[in-house]
Amino acid sequence: MTELQRTRALFLLVIGYITFLITLSFHTEFDPYWHIRVGEWIVNNLKVPTTGLFSHTKADAQWTPHSWLSEVVIFLLFKAWGWPGLVMMGVTATTLSILIMLKYLLEKLPPMRAMYLLLMAYSLLIAHIMPRPHILALPLMTYWFVGLLKANEQHKAPSLYLILILVLWTNLHGSYLIGLVYVLFFALEAIVTAPANINRFLLSKQWGLFFGISLASLMLTPLGIDGLLLPFQLTDQSYSMSIIGEWVSPNFQHFNFLELWLIVIIIFGFTQKMELPLLRLVFLLGLIHLSLQHNRYAADLMSLQGPLILAMPLAKHWQYTKQESNFTLADLAPVTSLGKTLFILALLSWSIYVIKIKDIEFLSSKRINTMLMTVRQAQLPGKVFNDYNIGGYLIFHGFETFIDSRAELYRDDTLKLFMEATSLAGGEKPLETLLSQYDITWSFLTAKSPAVSYFNMHPDWMPIYANEYAAIHVRKGRWPLEAIKHLKLELQKQ
Repeated sequence: MTELQRTRALFLLVIGYITFLITLSFHTEFDPYWHIRVGEWIVNNLKVPTTGLFSHTKADAQWTPHSWLSEVVIFLLFKAWGWPGLVMMGVTATTLSILIMLKYLLEKLPPMRAMYLLLMAYSLLIAHIMPRPHILALPLMTYWFVGLLKANEQHKAPSLYLILILVLWTNLHGSYLIGLVYVLFFALEAIVTAPANINRFLLSKQWGLFFGISLASLMLTPLGIDGLLLPFQLTDQSYSMSIIGEWVSPNFQHFNFLELWLIVIIIFGFTQKMELPLLRLVFLLGLIHLSLQHNRYAADLMSLQGPLILAMPLAKHWQYTKQESNFTLADLAPVTSLGKTLFILALLSWSIYVIKIKDIEFLSSKRINTMLMTVRQAQLPGKVFNDYNIGGYLIFHGFETFIDSRAELYRDDTLKLFMEATSLAGGEKPLETLLSQYDITWSFLTAKSPAVSYFNMHPDWMPIYANEYAAIHVRKGRWPLEAIKHLKLELQKQ
């Protein structure tokens, strides 16, 4: 076996195994459920909602669904193939993002060192892989980043065809604004590092034109100016950022791959005495800062963009030229009949596993969904008081929520009021005020919510059913007793 064949076999094995691990870890959580229903609403009404769809507390409030196109895709895939279709979507998008990164790494670095960076990227990426809009935007973000990076290194403006990527990204997910930040950064680096034979003034004009067209293209969405302003609103919601799991800072009391990343970077920097160009150092420090500030940035940004931003400096440090190896991403494509057969068999096996074998929904999701289907069949009237993490399930089953995970809809003031009320930190009065203000007739809370104890003990409320995941209570005198008894019996059968 030649060196090329051994390298090829190793890469195929690693990428195949990583894809399998991504498939294994793929989970639903609670957000995908409401994304499905929003997509369904858009398809059925042929327009994008502008107010608080599916919420009885914020029905008339302004809402900007920045992921509207992703939600349409998610709904259509779910309608056609159910949860397996969404798993295939997510794994495909993630693997494509990794391959886009790997293609660039192999153009700059020796194959084995490119693989090390690939493994580091996967270690951070795995934490945020789920069937949500951000996963569809991930390959577009990576392609955009690589396109800007290549233009920067060639000391020229990016090709205008990249604008099409940005337009699609803009309609898929609200993270597109960071794409403009990347344009400014790479434009600055291209101009500052341009050799003497490059006209810096002309280069500045070319990058400026590209930035202007990119900015204008952000308006090519049914959201209009609201879509452009939404990311600023989200970043200004400091309270939401402090309580939502993916936006809080990483917890290093347990093993965290980000810690490993940082340790490796520090060790390498000290032992190899690598000199990182100033602007690349600033960019890397920016990624580290964002990753330490919010959990999701380590997965969404640092994972893929960290290796990409380091590739060229590493190549210069190792004095590596592409002539030393002719291995490229194209070498991974099957060329022989045996290779094509094995690839088809692997793809078929993966599909069978996802469709027939993989247990995609969490047990907690299954139990909560079963409870809600039973309540829906009972057709009992009234408004619900629910936990933040349960809102997605309620929307999926056709209930209007008190609150759900659309932080941009509820804003900091509502979220803070709700969290303080359900924690009972200020006593029972804040909770009772909300229940009275919104004429609540039943509650659906997570089993560990402190508010469950209030409903259990208060004489005006009756416990209906509880398990290790959720609890249901009804306000006495608002539902027929026979209907309540029937609902209790049906829930206890589960």
